[in-house]
Amino acid sequence: MLDLLATPPNPTGASAPFWDACDRGELLFPKCGRCGHLFYYPRRHCPLCGDTALGWQRMSGRGTVFSHSHVHVAFQGGAWDGQLPYTVVLVDLAEGPRMLSRLIGGDAAAVRSGDAVSVVFPQIDERRYPFFERAAAG
Repeated sequence: MLDLLATPPNPTGASAPFWDACDRGELLFPKCGRCGHLFYYPRRHCPLCGDTALGWQRMSGRGTVFSHSHVHVAFQGGAWDGQLPYTVVLVDLAEGPRMLSRLIGGDAAAVRSGDAVSVVFPQIDERRYPFFERAAAG
């Protein structure tokens, strides 16, 4: 398997619970305590109502590809040349939110909008990242 690279996050007070959950192999998204809106990416205020009373909800990690792009240029520098091409996906999660991530696996080049995917958490250096793989057909 390809040795994956990732740009390390700089967790904030708002995003630290998300990254801590990823390190445990869990996908947690913020949920507004006032209006119930479930959203990604983590931030201090609900993007729907502006409230700051936020909790966390565990996500199934299952979804479908909304859109994708095969990246053929190493924007992060020469160290990334061995990653090319890689696939970036927008995933509509079963619970509703849409998440930007990376698709990994030997069949990533064959991805199509509408394909079923599921989250995986590969370890890259000191951190586990929420990437996706195509779900088995059937």
